[in-house]
This record gives sequence, structure tokens and C-alpha cells, in this order.
Amino acid sequence: MVEAIGAWWGAVRRWSTVAKVQEGQEGFSLPEELVSLGILAFAFGIILATLYTGTAGVKANQDKVSSSILARSQLELVTDATYQANPTAAPYPTVAPVTGFSVATGIEYWTAPDGPFTTTVRNDGLQRITVTVSRGAGTVLQIESYKVDR
Repeated sequence: MVEAIGAWWGAVRRWSTVAKVQEGQEGFSLPEELVSLGILAFAFGIILATLYTGTAGVKANQDKVSSSILARSQLELVTDATYQANPTAAPYPTVAPVTGFSVATGIEYWTAPDGPFTTTVRNDGLQRITVTVSRGAGTVLQIESYKVDR
């Protein structure tokens, strides 16, 4: 029984990596190790770049959604309010902006009967309302609608 176990153990040792090193076979060389580490570092860099790009995309999308909500809320406040012939004297209501965003409302007046819109205060019964949402120095979103004196 002991001889059978010894013969089996000898066969296992010949096939193991320990036996190969003992038989004069060498392990990996330093350049091979450096190349494999370089490949791993490159793959890790690609993964980190992908995560960063995804995070930046999510942040940009979140800014668009927040600015869209702010702009639509401001536009609804203006369209729900009564028509103001001179909104510079009695301005339309404004929404409280989210931290980091600013909301501006611009009003242009239609020049009757076939003229363009102008910033000069007129009471021809039609106003173009422009809501601009900014973050920092840049404009994130700008939407327009019309208000009619009915």
C-alpha cells in the first residue's frame, strides 16, 4: 500500500509545476511580466475612462432635465397669469430657481398688423415669451411661447 501511494505521488510530482521547476524549467522572465502588467494597466485605464465618460454624460443629462423642468415651470407661470400690457411695470411671476441655475424671462412685443417682434413696449395684444435657463456662464436651455390678450 505504501509503495502504491509513493508511485502515485511521484507521478503527481512529475506533472506539477513544482516538478517542472525542479527539472530545470524556468518561470516567466521580467520582460514578460512587464508586458502583462502593461496590458492590465491599459485595460484598467480604458475601464476608468469609460466610467468617467458615463458619469459626465449622466451629469449633462441631469442638467438638461433640471433646466427643462425649470423652464417649463416658468413658462406655465407666465401663461397662467393674466395678460400684462406692460410687464416691465407689473412683471409676470417667476419661479424660484434650483441652486446653481438661473432663470430669465424675456418678453418681445408684436408690431401690428404685420410687423416683427420688438423689445419696445407695445400693447398690440401679442407677446413672445422667451425663458432662458443658465448654469454658470452658459445657457443650458431656451424655450419660447406666445401670450395673447384675450
